[in-house]
Amino acid sequence: MEKIFLPHRSADPKNRRGTGTIRRQGSPHACSREPASGEAKMRWENYNNNDVYHRIKVEAEWSELSDDYDSIVAEYAKVRVPGFRLGKVPRNIIENRFQKEILDDLSHKAAKRIGREALQEVGIEALGNVEAEEIECAKGHPFRASLRFHLLPEINLPDINSLNIDDGGIDPRDQISLRLLESVCFDIPEKLVKDELALDGIDDTEPGSPQWKAAGDRIKLMLILKKIARQEGIEIDDADVNDRIAEKAKEFKTTTKSLRKEIEKGGGVQRLRDMLIAESTLEYLMEQNR
Repeated sequence: MEKIFLPHRSADPKNRRGTGTIRRQGSPHACSREPASGEAKMRWENYNNNDVYHRIKVEAEWSELSDDYDSIVAEYAKVRVPGFRLGKVPRNIIENRFQKEILDDLSHKAAKRIGREALQEVGIEALGNVEAEEIECAKGHPFRASLRFHLLPEINLPDINSLNIDDGGIDPRDQISLRLLESVCFDIPEKLVKDELALDGIDDTEPGSPQWKAAGDRIKLMLILKKIARQEGIEIDDADVNDRIAEKAKEFKTTTKSLRKEIEKGGGVQRLRDMLIAESTLEYLMEQNR
């Protein structure tokens, strides 16, 4: 079983290029060297379990988690504790009183971040959510988890400058979407289609139904557009996401903070980010095919 130590590298979108920039990017590469002195260590092990998922085991030293731990403790310090003034509760009391909740939050945050960084470093692309299992998380100790996910299928793109938009009255975005779906073929795992249907409150449909096909096409189109975005260097940053949330909050007559909290449930922010990528990519393709 291959083992690789990886240097820590931030995946924070704030450290990337700005809104709407278009640039060429090299493909990710696996790192197979021992980290230099002072670099944080993160280890992954690639293995399969004879099912539809791909799996990796990740491990990171406590130094990789300590900042996240401190920020989570700081949030719990804002909770009212009987016998203390708000914000004046000693740290050790906060940690003892909320230890389970703090470690649960840390486990979720660490699995998501460290798993994402490991996949980026070794050049593996996941399709859909990355689920964490067998999590080991304790203060002062290395973090370990088993991650399972579907591998992104191979997507062979057509010539994106020859999508043949006509003036027949059909929205150019719909024309481009249909051309892409007709030109690119790959399979989507049933689990992802079921998850997509569940987001629409549909749980009683079967493969082959119109609803199933529509959900599968939505997933396929999103993956195709995201690959085109990567190829063409189309990016969305946090400012774009924040602007859209603020815009929708105003439309729904609520606060930006309340709407963001609602969107964050169930990975809604990533879904919104994907939607913005799709919108920007379709606009780009329209310009390229006029």
